[in-house]
Amino acid sequence: DIELAMQQICANVMEYCQLLMVQCAPTFEHTVCLFTPSLSESTNRDGPRQDTQASVIPYWRLPGLGIIVYLLKQSANDFFSYYDSHRQNVNKLQNVEQLPPEEIKELCQSVILAGVDKISTTQKYILAKRRLVKLINNRAKLLSLCCYIIETCLFILWRHLEHYLLHCTPADSQASLLAPRTQLRSRRLQETNFDVTSGLSRVSQLDIDQLQLEATNNFGESLQKKLLDIEGLYSSVRSRYTFIQALVRRIRGLLRISRG
Repeated sequence: DIELAMQQICANVMEYCQLLMVQCAPTFEHTVCLFTPSLSESTNRDGPRQDTQASVIPYWRLPGLGIIVYLLKQSANDFFSYYDSHRQNVNKLQNVEQLPPEEIKELCQSVILAGVDKISTTQKYILAKRRLVKLINNRAKLLSLCCYIIETCLFILWRHLEHYLLHCTPADSQASLLAPRTQLRSRRLQETNFDVTSGLSRVSQLDIDQLQLEATNNFGESLQKKLLDIEGLYSSVRSRYTFIQALVRRIRGLLRISRG
């Protein structure tokens, strides 16, 4: 299934980003920043999915946090779509004998290509159930991947916000301008996380203020409620505890902090 493969690839990429941040940054003060404090990608991509029109990021420029926010929103929407389909298929499996003949035939044709009209009704029900079980398992995997992507996106967003809003020294701040050259170079190297060409050393106070404003607007009550609903729905389906609520709470707390 192409959709399942795409979600798995996305989950693998996000897992790699999370592991890179955790393994290379022992403290919050020295977080490995993989994304710039820009949410423009989220704003530009909001709306219907535009896979064929997605802009290509130049290899020399780090992507912004907006990609993470966009992926977070998209995965949340995907989750509800998969959940509705999963619930419908479960209901059909429990009441397969009440399904219309045409739908039974369509389910059977997904299992065998020809000869559906020649088999008995009992055999049709067996084939229909087999197909529904496969669809249910497929949706269960997609739900699991969506939840994992959401968790990793929230983690990455939280760690970046923690760094930019609390620990990052803006390049145009008084402390940065007055610091000795050797100390400034050391601090810049720490804040760029060993990637001098990334441009993260040029983060200004305006960038940080803009990040807090845009993050507050993008991570509003509507999205927070949707994410908490997802945790509740997924727990009821898979009986698995997630960290969505805890991460949402941490991000919400960060966005309420006013910088002096």
